[in-house]
Amino acid sequence: MDTLCSVCVEAEPKYTCPVCAARTCSLVCSKRHKLRTSCEGQQRPGAFKSKSDLSRPSQVAADFDFLNSIQRSLDRAADSHEPSLPQRPLDHRIQDLCKARGLVILPAPLQSSRASQNHSSYTSTNDNTHRIIWTVEWIVNGSTTITVEVDESSTINDAFKNQILPSLPPTSLPDAKTPSSNLAYHLRSIDPHSQTVTLLPLTAQDTLSKALVNATVLEFPTIQVSIC
Repeated sequence: MDTLCSVCVEAEPKYTCPVCAARTCSLVCSKRHKLRTSCEGQQRPGAFKSKSDLSRPSQVAADFDFLNSIQRSLDRAADSHEPSLPQRPLDHRIQDLCKARGLVILPAPLQSSRASQNHSSYTSTNDNTHRIIWTVEWIVNGSTTITVEVDESSTINDAFKNQILPSLPPTSLPDAKTPSSNLAYHLRSIDPHSQTVTLLPLTAQDTLSKALVNATVLEFPTIQVSIC
């Protein structure tokens, strides 16, 4: 039975469903499988992923699909001599601070939803302290996404506890409100040369500015949160 199509149970399977791993022998049986089980047959980027799943090459590739699609659009525009998608100019003061820290910002196309969500800003105080108020995307347990503005002088743990945790539905991170919770934080850093997304482990007591040193992010930082 394991070596036969899971639908017709007659032929040798040729296809594997990326969602539930069901084996089918043809496109007809694949469609029947989707109808019979209400399976989408396609991975959802926002679906929950375990920590072991996040480190798999296939998941890393999926995370980078969005970036690849943007790059392909830009490449096609360049090849056909069409104007490339406009990008919002980055505040030169933010650029200077990022350059000093080795932080690279890959700008998203101006009309993209990610660009419209970015409200990062520069601020300074009377004591000549300069810092950035970052828009930060938080992905909690692989499913719940919340975007807020975070002062880069805040620690990762304080920003999460004070700005994200109160807004979470109880099912998103049920054990996070207990003092004994051991939360794991990872920053999504992009390698534009190898086209891979790396999850950089963060220390809860690190400030956001320290966490972003020598990283590369798309438009603004994305931090993943899970319970160890």
